[in-house]
Amino acid sequence: MNIEGSTGDNSAVYKGSAFNLHPSKLLNELYQIRNYQGANPENAKILFVSRDPNWHFDIENIPVFEKVTEYLTGGISFWRKYGFHHPFLFSHYGGDEGRYHRMFSNLNLDSNLADKISFIELIGFPTTGMAKNFDNVFKSHLLSEENRKHLIQLDKMLEAKDKIIFIAWGLLKDFTYIKTGLFKNLSNIDRDQLDIKGLNQIDNIFIHKHFSDSISNATIAKISIEVNNYLK
Repeated sequence: MNIEGSTGDNSAVYKGSAFNLHPSKLLNELYQIRNYQGANPENAKILFVSRDPNWHFDIENIPVFEKVTEYLTGGISFWRKYGFHHPFLFSHYGGDEGRYHRMFSNLNLDSNLADKISFIELIGFPTTGMAKNFDNVFKSHLLSEENRKHLIQLDKMLEAKDKIIFIAWGLLKDFTYIKTGLFKNLSNIDRDQLDIKGLNQIDNIFIHKHFSDSISNATIAKISIEVNNYLK
């Protein structure tokens, strides 16, 4: 895959907040084996869907990377071993990417639910930087041939009625970019009819502010109740 804006030295592309494919060969190899986090989304009962699997551009040189590889090769066992769901929650990790998982941890879900919960994104390979500031680059990777198979698989998962699915608010716009018949029901949702500050339900789909955004404590509490009630 080509790096948009690359001049041969990719280091400048990744530093700062520029959004693009992640430069780590090892991280990409891990995603070729499992392009999700936590439980396998085909088997999980609860899906949390986001835009892209975002990692610090220099993740391999951060001490927590050993735990990242452990997590990506076995998210269920990781959660049960350490008592929390993601390596960014280790005290010695201070990257901005950790906000999503710090906020998610406020759901206070028990580790015995680890095999029921999966995190999956619209883009099936690792990225770095702030996608919202580089919309054209995000769309190019979202709609790339390399991501096509992932989108087809994800579309089938999001049609499943034996799961409950939590979707970050901004994805409703992203679904409209995909003009291939996939995610048809989701792309037709009228955002003007929803409460951006709350938890919206359409059948087994729940739509809410992203955990990295200004999600409220009240919404987090409602998500926790929905998850625990569904798994009773």
